[in-house]
Amino acid sequence: MRQPTGGDNLPFRRHGMFHFAIQDPDLEGFLAKIVAAGGRQRVPVREYVPGEKPCRMVYVEDSFGIVFEICSHSHELTCSAGAYA
Repeated sequence: MRQPTGGDNLPFRRHGMFHFAIQDPDLEGFLAKIVAAGGRQRVPVREYVPGEKPCRMVYVEDSFGIVFEICSHSHELTCSAGAYA
């Protein structure tokens, strides 16, 4: 199996669990705590449906190298039709 190349790529096939998410309505505050504790932000904060839903997400890496997602809202609210109509 070929691994990604480049210094910042995540060799996800070498990890056990690849993806989990934590919900926190104060996404930016939680992100700041992770960075202050030695973690890092892997992507910019993104809006799922800009202008339509207030849902945001970001991928982070903790100080142990574990990558996970922080979401501002639940998956049900993010993906459901009419949740914010």
